[in-house]
Amino acid sequence: MSGSDATQSRSGSFAASDATGMLERFTHPVPLVGLVTVFALALRLVGLGTRVAHQDEARVAYWIARYVETGIWSYRPIVHGPFLVHVNSVLFSLFGASDFTMRLIVALAGGLLPLSAVLFRRRLRDSETVALALLLATNPILLYYSRFMRNDVLLAAAMLFALGFFVRAYDTGGTRRAGYFFVGVACFALGFTMKENALLYAACWGGAAVLLYDHRLFLRRVGNDGVAAAFPDWSRRGASRLRDGDRSVLRRPLVYLGVGLLGILEFFTIIVFFYAPRSQGQAGPGLWKALGRGDAWMFLAVVDEAIFGTWRKFMGSWAGGHQSHPYLPFLEHHLGVIEVGALALVVLAVVGFLVDRYSGERPSDLVSFGFYWGFASVLGYPLVMDIKAAWAVVHAVVPLAIPAAVALALVFRWGWDGYQRDDDLSVVAAVLLLLLVGAQVGTAAYSTTYQNPQSPDNELVQYAQSSTEMDALLSDLQDVARENEGTDVLYYGEKFYAGNEAGHDVPPATGGWFARLPLEWYFEAADAEVTSTRDPSDLVGEKPPIVVALGDASTCNSEEDVADDVDRYMKGYVRYDVQRFGYDSGCTVSSVVIFVDQDALPADAPKPGTFG
Repeated sequence: MSGSDATQSRSGSFAASDATGMLERFTHPVPLVGLVTVFALALRLVGLGTRVAHQDEARVAYWIARYVETGIWSYRPIVHGPFLVHVNSVLFSLFGASDFTMRLIVALAGGLLPLSAVLFRRRLRDSETVALALLLATNPILLYYSRFMRNDVLLAAAMLFALGFFVRAYDTGGTRRAGYFFVGVACFALGFTMKENALLYAACWGGAAVLLYDHRLFLRRVGNDGVAAAFPDWSRRGASRLRDGDRSVLRRPLVYLGVGLLGILEFFTIIVFFYAPRSQGQAGPGLWKALGRGDAWMFLAVVDEAIFGTWRKFMGSWAGGHQSHPYLPFLEHHLGVIEVGALALVVLAVVGFLVDRYSGERPSDLVSFGFYWGFASVLGYPLVMDIKAAWAVVHAVVPLAIPAAVALALVFRWGWDGYQRDDDLSVVAAVLLLLLVGAQVGTAAYSTTYQNPQSPDNELVQYAQSSTEMDALLSDLQDVARENEGTDVLYYGEKFYAGNEAGHDVPPATGGWFARLPLEWYFEAADAEVTSTRDPSDLVGEKPPIVVALGDASTCNSEEDVADDVDRYMKGYVRYDVQRFGYDSGCTVSSVVIFVDQDALPADAPKPGTFG
């Protein structure tokens, strides 16, 4: 080789080395996961307040807004945990009550969920870590319910982060181990403040741990060591040192015991803070009242109510028969939701689990754990649900994303290795598979979350989602209420009547309050003054600028047409027909008519007609 050729060769080698170094820095999992997280946050925050509130969102948001005003709260199992109540009360106080602010904390939790992948990077390849973040960022079910004020995405995120920090604590030595452990305990405890099925997470984890222990019995057994080989190496080394007279090894269990006791104290401190009743201006124990007065006995009563009172209420509600239903129809609905919103992820999860289990030296504990946890959730949630709802699938998608990431990364590496070997067939096959997965996920995400977020034909939409077009009217109704002096809204008819409007400040509401949803939330957000009547004479003469009546609908008992009876009193009012739900169902009437004073409406208000 000539000198010039050698120089050119070395120059090319250095250039290739520099390019490889730049590629390695660019493809490092942590910055890539950061970029994926930014993308996930953008997907969740854009247009966050445009969808009309679901009935569940509306009722909980209404009571949070009232809690901001009254300072009174106590745990009710049917509303689930208090995390959203306390966090959103702060957001409402700072930024006002709206569809955007009520969903913001859930959107942030869903958007930050991909960051949890970084916690598992010692257990996953770099490509698998990034693939896990991508799956958590783009799954249509996680995306849809990250833009929904419910506790499910919050709980799934809290528990995945908790698991991640526990894994990091196990994998990390020194003082940082305790730090990871305590952050994991905090996440775990917060999960229990979000929704009661945090107990199911603990049960799934326990079952998965038993199966992993079974792995160790079979895969780590050497000679006649038998069951002892299933325990970590450090336990056997400690036993050997103890037999040799080294008593210092006894300090380790004492340290672990102390850390464990502090973790338990941390857990219950968080539980008490969130579940403790608030009773500002009302008789009875309350957290701030007890602390403000320095009343030790009241504080003990608060702690008792936060821990034991909460447990008694939970057992009396969710353990008392809400789940009495046939299993197979709920499982069928569950699988239908998976088909629409997580088909690619579930297929990848199965492939990833099998590849991990039957290739390499031994299966990954993390991948097996995620698959067992997710598989149990797919089969278990239809058994414990009280209604058919797509949000339950969130709790299966999150763990199944771990083995799914293994398969997705495997396809990428297959294509990359083919590119490096100039194997065009492997490259084309890998690209086609990745495009197929991306197309399925992207199409489903766009259709369910952005194109048809309220449609009854959307498999992710639960029945109590309000109609599609109502949002065109709601902002005008709120403006009318804000600009009016005196009573702003009058509900007419037995369906909406409540003798004591103040009785709605604290759940459960009285009278016909539930039939008013989601309108009652929007009027509350506008600080509207609301009343109701059953007397037609109250419609004669001066009336509030907004009158709401039942529409033309048939129930299981009778045919009702209150709105047409009211029409003759509504001279000068514009009539809008809206749907509280996606459609009428059984004995539930969805059709509602809203009459609005024409002089109070802005010039660009929607034209009279049917909305939804």
